[in-house]
Amino acid sequence: MKGLEDAKALLKAAGIAAETRVIEGQPETELGTLVEDEGFGMAVMGAYGHSRIRSLVIGSTTTEMVRSCKVPVVLMR
Repeated sequence: MKGLEDAKALLKAAGIAAETRVIEGQPETELGTLVEDEGFGMAVMGAYGHSRIRSLVIGSTTTEMVRSCKVPVVLMR
């Protein structure tokens, strides 16, 4: 939670209002629901690479978000 608080403080110092919350559950499901329920116009999320085998076996939250979101998803590496 400290990292989340630090990120919010950094944004506030830059003059950017931010709201934070922690939501339990499967990220791709819960984030997609949040985006729809709150009427977001865009989702921004971090992304990092996995091996092709790991992605094939386990899947990818990033891939599922891009596939299922009904708004643009901006990926940051």
